[in-house]
Amino acid sequence: MKNLTTIFKEHFSNFYMIGRLSNYEMKKEFADSQLGTVWAFINPLLQIGVYWLIFGTGIRKGLPVDGIPFIFWMLCGLIPWFFISSSILQGSSAIFNRLNTVSKMNFPLSIIPTYVILSRFYTHLFMLALLLISVVFSQGFGHINVLSLLYFMFVNLLFAICLALVSSTLSTLIRDIHLLIQSTTRMLLYLTPILWVPRSGGMLQKIMMLNPYYYIVTGYRRSILYNDYHMIFSLYSVYFWCFMLALLIFGAVIHIKFRKSFVDIL
Repeated sequence: MKNLTTIFKEHFSNFYMIGRLSNYEMKKEFADSQLGTVWAFINPLLQIGVYWLIFGTGIRKGLPVDGIPFIFWMLCGLIPWFFISSSILQGSSAIFNRLNTVSKMNFPLSIIPTYVILSRFYTHLFMLALLLISVVFSQGFGHINVLSLLYFMFVNLLFAICLALVSSTLSTLIRDIHLLIQSTTRMLLYLTPILWVPRSGGMLQKIMMLNPYYYIVTGYRRSILYNDYHMIFSLYSVYFWCFMLALLIFGAVIHIKFRKSFVDIL
């Protein structure tokens, strides 16, 4: 518990710095390009076009899902996924890539994964806003449950930060971890109901639901397309929060234990 308290104190006392650094992080990535941060939106749009061509018009032949046009059904999974995948990959290397910069400073290393993840969340908010506008014009506002959506946006961000605290620590200690995470992220795209329609019942679905991103993506989709909030009060939420709490505690313990030796690794 002491380790967890230390992490919370560092975040609380550096709250303003986290916001500033996340804003700088977003601008820095595309500083050398002519279009700048516009590339943060061009890349996802190109991927959406490819996925729609293959899965929407190709495999599914444009058939809807439960009366919902497949393009909207797919986007409700892809928009969260773009944030999920980028937060996993960028979060895992967050500390290692910045050790040279902060090694000689009195800098709380625990906030690095947080501001890196937050910088990705800005793009997610913009893409999500475009999706909501499209759904309102096409399906009507009655399909959207705003409170449920805000909840799943919050747990998506919080889970990404908890995971990044663990992965950034482990991948700094063992660089092979980052390569393993890259491979696992590619598989997660197909182990999460983003491009395929989950079928209720059966052992396979129960195994798939052990994936915490199954919970997040399904929650986004139900909140935006089905005006459904019941998932928040289900046993599945209990499992998810227990999983995330265990991840946070584990991340706090290993981060505090090993961060003094990070500079020696370089």
